[in-house]
Formats: sequence, structure tokens, C-alpha cells
Amino acid sequence: MRTAIRKEMKTKIAMLAVFSSGFLVGISSLVFVSPAPAAQAQMPSTCPWPEALDAVRAAPGNHRVLLENDAVRVLDVTVAPNQKEPVHAHCLPSVLILLEGGRAQDFDQAGKLLEEGTMFPDGASAPFAFWLDRSPPHSVHNIDTVPIHLLRVELKTASNSESSKSPK
Repeated sequence: MRTAIRKEMKTKIAMLAVFSSGFLVGISSLVFVSPAPAAQAQMPSTCPWPEALDAVRAAPGNHRVLLENDAVRVLDVTVAPNQKEPVHAHCLPSVLILLEGGRAQDFDQAGKLLEEGTMFPDGASAPFAFWLDRSPPHSVHNIDTVPIHLLRVELKTASNSESSKSPK
């Protein structure tokens, strides 16, 4: 996450209860990071990048669709240790839920290094969630010995319906 983006973030922590066969088996905290209201993105009307650069088409070995409907597309994203993804883009704003990861490099479409660092901000641990606007063509190189694993929830609509609101 770029330093400039971090300055505009607000952090919220929620408790997550884990159930198995109807029994509580664990409790974990989930960190949500979102942009300040002025920095929130609008839903894009069109994608400025070619359809061939869509993450699922351009990097299918790293992006797997778990769920897709009219409102969202949920991607399971993995990058093995020492693997570099093919160049791809994300046309929709999304919530990124980081489950596992170490050090990585982010490259632009031309192969220029944009950023290098740890996947988790200082003091954060998995699961860690944050907001991303749409992402131009890029490629992530996992330079660590642990896999990168995350869920990316791409938002197709800016619905305010009752079904899209979080429980209180």
C-alpha cells in the first residue's frame, strides 16, 4: 500500500466469530481499512484497459472466481513464493482481504518497479482488509518464502439496498 494512500485511511476493527457444525470454534479480529469519505471512489462507468488485461483472463493461474453476480465478483488470489504474476488490471473498485503474505514487489505494465515492501502494514496481521480503487495494469512478484493469499471483492454496483448493508 502506498504511503500516500495510508494517510487517507481510516481503520476499524471488528470481531469475527468462527462456527463449525453450529459450535463456536474461535474468535478473531478483522481489521478494516477504508479511505476517508472525501477519498472514496465512484463506480467506474467503463474500463480504460483492454478486456484481455482483466485479471481472470490475463493471470488465470493467480486469480480464481469464487462468486460472481450482478453486484460483486469475488476473486481468490494466490502468488506462490518467488512467482511473478502476468500483467493484469482490475477495472472495479474492491475490498482486498489479505490472508497471508510476506514481501512483494509491484511492477507497472512496462516492468518498472512501483513499490517494494511487506504485504501487511506495520503492526497488522491476517486477516487484514482495505479498500482499493480500480488498479491499472500491474504485476506482483512474491519475493518471500511464504505464499501471498488474498480475497478481492470487486464491487460492480454502488447499491444502497437493504441487502447490501452490513448488520448492526
